[in-house]
Amino acid sequence: MDSATHIVLGAATGQVVLGNKVGNKALFWGAIAGSIPDFDAFITPFLSPVNSLLFHRGTSHSILFAFIVAPIMGYIISSIYKDNYFRRWTFMAFLAILMHSAIDVFNTYGTALLLPFNNIRLAFDSIGIIDLTLLVPIAIMLIVTLTKPQKSAVRTKLSAAILGYTLLFTLFTISNKVAISNKVKKQLSEQHIGYTNVKTAPLPFTNLLWLALAEDSTGYHYGYISNFDTNPIKFEYIERNAYLLNSLANTEEVKKLKFFTNSFYAVQQNKPKEIWLHDLRFGSMAIDSEDWFVFSFLISENKESIKISRAKPDREIGWETTKKYWQRVFRDIG
Repeated sequence: MDSATHIVLGAATGQVVLGNKVGNKALFWGAIAGSIPDFDAFITPFLSPVNSLLFHRGTSHSILFAFIVAPIMGYIISSIYKDNYFRRWTFMAFLAILMHSAIDVFNTYGTALLLPFNNIRLAFDSIGIIDLTLLVPIAIMLIVTLTKPQKSAVRTKLSAAILGYTLLFTLFTISNKVAISNKVKKQLSEQHIGYTNVKTAPLPFTNLLWLALAEDSTGYHYGYISNFDTNPIKFEYIERNAYLLNSLANTEEVKKLKFFTNSFYAVQQNKPKEIWLHDLRFGSMAIDSEDWFVFSFLISENKESIKISRAKPDREIGWETTKKYWQRVFRDIG
C-alpha cells in the first residue's frame, strides 16, 4: 500500500493501544511503527534491479521481523519517556508492523510474510497499490481524531472506526474480486476463449476497475472490466514468447525475475542481444496504451554476462489520466 495509508493505520493502532495513557505520543510512534517495514526502500537503491525487487517486501515484511523489532522498539520508546509501558509499547509496535505487512498481502506485488521459513510471496490481488476509497475516509477520520482532546475516549473510538473501516473495506475487496473473476470467466466462455489460468487485479484509485488476464499455452488474453460494465470485455492478446529467453532462462537473475512475476510475463526482442521481459500482473493507468506495463526489464547479453535494468514508465497521473480512468469506470452507464 501507499505510505499515507500505512501511516494512518499505524497512528490509529497507537491510539487504540496507548492513546488513553500517553496521548499524541501513541499516534506518533504508531505511525512510525506502521511505516518501519517500508524502510527497506532505503536499502534497495544499493542492490541490483532484480535483487531490489525481492528485497522490498521481503524480510522486513515477515511475521518474524515483527516479533524481533517490536520489543526493540518498545524498549527504545519506554527508555526515551522513562515510563512503565514497555509491554504496551511493544504490543503496539507489533500490531502496527504486522498490520502493515498484512494489508500489503492484498496487493499484487507480493509479500514474503513467512520468511525465512518459506519464501513464497503472498499476493491476493484485491486492493490496488493506492486506493482512495480506503485512504480518504480513514485520513479524514484521523484528522478529526487529532482535533479531539488527548486521552479522550472519543479519540479511541474514532481510531477503532479507522481500523474497523479498513477491515470491512478489505472484506469488500475480496468479495468484489470473486465477483469480478466470475464475470471474467463467464465472458471468456461466451467469447469461446480457452484458458488455463485467470488473474484479476484492480487498478489504482478504486476497487471499481480491474485488469483481467487469461493465460493459455502461448500467451495471454487481457482486457479491462468495471463493476458497472454491461458490454463484453474487449480482449487483446500478447504472446509470451518465452523461447526468446533461450539459454538466458537458466541464469539465476532471469529465474528471479520469473519468480517475481509469478510466471505472468511476456518477452519481446527489439534488437539483437537485447530482450525485454514485461511483468503482466499489474493494472496500469495507461489503459489505452499498448505499452501499459508497470514493470519492464531490459536484459542485455554480452559474452561474459548479462545485465538487467528496469525501465520506469514515463507517465504521470494527471488530469487526462484521471479523466480517462473515470470515463472507463462508468463507460456503460447512461
